[in-house]
Amino acid sequence: MKKLSIYIILTLSLLVSACELSLTPHDGMTKEQLSEYPEGAGYATNGNYAMIKDILEYKGVEDLRNTYVRHYFQLAEFPGDNISLSGSTTDHLFYACTYRHFATMMNTTYFWFSGYKIINGACQIIESVEEGTSADLDQLIGENYFLRAMAHFDLVRIFATPFTQGSDNPGIIVRTSSEGQGGPRNTVGEVYHQIIEDLLKGSELMNTPRGNSFASKEAAWALLSRVYLYMEENQLAVDYASMVIESGRFQLESSGAYPDYFKNALISSETILCVEHTLQDDKVSGAIGSMYLSDQGLGWGEIYASLPLRNLLNKNPEDKRLTFIKPEYKADPDGNILTDAQDKPIVAERNGYPKYYMTKFSYQDGMVTLSSPVLLRLAEVYLNRAEAYAKLGDDAQAIDDVNTIRSRADIPDEALFSTSNLLGYTSVLDIVLDERRLELFTEGHRTFDIFRNNMIMNRSYPGVHLPEGETSQFIDPSDPRIIYFIPQDEILANPEMIQNK
Repeated sequence: MKKLSIYIILTLSLLVSACELSLTPHDGMTKEQLSEYPEGAGYATNGNYAMIKDILEYKGVEDLRNTYVRHYFQLAEFPGDNISLSGSTTDHLFYACTYRHFATMMNTTYFWFSGYKIINGACQIIESVEEGTSADLDQLIGENYFLRAMAHFDLVRIFATPFTQGSDNPGIIVRTSSEGQGGPRNTVGEVYHQIIEDLLKGSELMNTPRGNSFASKEAAWALLSRVYLYMEENQLAVDYASMVIESGRFQLESSGAYPDYFKNALISSETILCVEHTLQDDKVSGAIGSMYLSDQGLGWGEIYASLPLRNLLNKNPEDKRLTFIKPEYKADPDGNILTDAQDKPIVAERNGYPKYYMTKFSYQDGMVTLSSPVLLRLAEVYLNRAEAYAKLGDDAQAIDDVNTIRSRADIPDEALFSTSNLLGYTSVLDIVLDERRLELFTEGHRTFDIFRNNMIMNRSYPGVHLPEGETSQFIDPSDPRIIYFIPQDEILANPEMIQNK
């Protein structure tokens, strides 16, 4: 991890147990010292953001693949129906793709570890810096409330069943203090209550925004719209989404600029929050985009767009979102693309699976594996509101929001929806969920969207995710495999921790 300041960064060391966090920073001021020098809060807060993207030493090892943001996007996206794995791999992402979970998976273990490091770092600043000292310090305190909420929300979605399956089910451990370790799991409902409390508090304090790679009042509102949607508090989801949309701080990219959105996320007016990566942050083979693309000799390129996702996108050939799918074509030794009997280019294959790369995590600054991953953007907020409207029975408003997104994607007028013409769909909610799939693929939403709506995940399409000899796979929302095991390190270190089934 880069040392933003040798005196003030709040990087936490490990105790003998790999999962318990030391209360004394290994390379900075204690929280007591920080309270005496509040100007250090800026450096310390930046250090908390850095823990989202940096490689943290774990059990004495720094692994290029180990970043919070990489594991989050893979653990969230790879169990879904938008991706097709083209072969086995020693990277434990394989077990996310195939639902073959176990308690010592590297990715889940590191994600738990780093998530609680971020929470603990945020707690130290919240505890140490006095509110009301200045607007700038209040902004920083608010950002740490946001970071604490975000990490709790990520952890509870990865390691606990959806809120809609029961708020009394086991969640994760809620941490609101840097004092003490261990303890039992809070309920899912208790975790969500704390997330909301932190986001509301953070939104009150954040009034001097620092740019789209830092939390803001609107970022808290955007995340609240998602949290309330997951809880089926639909009117609140509408309210907070509308607050973001009507704030005027963000605008959807134009149709012409949208194909370049993700490579330019850092400077886009659509981005509410992203994880800033510079050239020095490019993890190359360990980057998120490495599994989605191989180009110029860089990237593994082993995860492809699934057949049902491609079919849905291809319903409208004008759809600008097709530009995020990049086929690799077969070529002769001279580089000429080979064509079939209908004179169509032949897509190259790996292990018999066609190479349809996905590029949302690529090409920032022209680098194949570099991106600033987007955590919150305006298009999602429109779709959060659309889903909430649909569940409230306000079909017209839901369709308006969906059509806003479709029009931006250059979908022709005849393919826009109306309350009198659902274009073959039987419900507006189905329209919204498909639009979320089209707009947000690879962004970590689809798996949660399916299971929180108590729908069955249908993965009956080609890919290594299928057991050998099988041609279909259906994952029921009640299947215990939809969440991951609590890491074994935590089970061993914490006698009050209960393992998932």
